[in-house]
Amino acid sequence: MNRVIPNNSICLFKKYSGGSRSGKILLIENRDSFDPDFNSAFTVKTYSSQKNINKDSWTHTSILLKPNSYDDGYVDIIIDEENSQEMRIIGEFISVIS
Repeated sequence: MNRVIPNNSICLFKKYSGGSRSGKILLIENRDSFDPDFNSAFTVKTYSSQKNINKDSWTHTSILLKPNSYDDGYVDIIIDEENSQEMRIIGEFISVIS
């Protein structure tokens, strides 16, 4: 996340209370999978998703949690139907505290 959040920063997040997540930097817990970069159930990534929209409803076709880093070694985390039940959005990034 060092394009937006410098390494070793202390950040301010607000509690996520719903609404569109696309393009936002989020603090996410996924108890079914671990962030391979930090071996943790918690990760801070940019949220991206594709949706299948019907008349009265929609479903996700894919969810990607993307690193926003200058380091190309970080990889996207792919959330699928199987592990999406264990995913919980904890907070939305507000700013770096200086």
